Amino acid sequence: MSPRQPDPTAPFEAVLLIPGADDAPTVRYDGPSVVLVEGVHCANRHFNDPALRYCQRCGISMAQLTHVTVLGPRPPLGVLLLDDGATFRLDADYVVGRDPHRNPAVAAGSRALRVSGAVSGVSRHHLRISLDGWTVRATDLGSVNGTHVEPPGEPSPRRLDPGKPAEIRPGTRVLFGSRWLRYESHRNP
Repeated sequence: MSPRQPDPTAPFEAVLLIPGADDAPTVRYDGPSVVLVEGVHCANRHFNDPALRYCQRCGISMAQLTHVTVLGPRPPLGVLLLDDGATFRLDADYVVGRDPHRNPAVAAGSRALRVSGAVSGVSRHHLRISLDGWTVRATDLGSVNGTHVEPPGEPSPRRLDPGKPAEIRPGTRVLFGSRWLRYESHRNP
């Protein structure tokens, strides 16, 4: 079954569904884009990734539910923890580098994550962390020193092919130049 994909260019419209509201005006929302994804609700009505066994908010088991998927706003998928202790909420795509503000993806809506330091080995536009539904991906942007990923439990990092997104799971370290970041999340399917 193919997931339903909303039109990201269409503005969000809300309609009141109460008796006598037939003549109520439609409300338009033109603020920051809300990403809708297929998900399921737990018994307490918290919206979750269909692959999770336990609710990400209240922790109750999802095993008893029928898993009827609905479209809903994607919650943050975790945080990016930089090697210097800085944390970044993972609710949008990021371009990581010495000067990521000049990358076309930032102009198109991705966030810039500027990483600096003496002889860091980090390119101006080193890598991109992107969200695709409930999945987090890392992509090397053709950097000089490359990008490596080290999933939890693996003995050595592997190099990413430039331009090819690779899925990363919670606990994965992404190494770039002499720096690294780790994807941390309570979502551990």
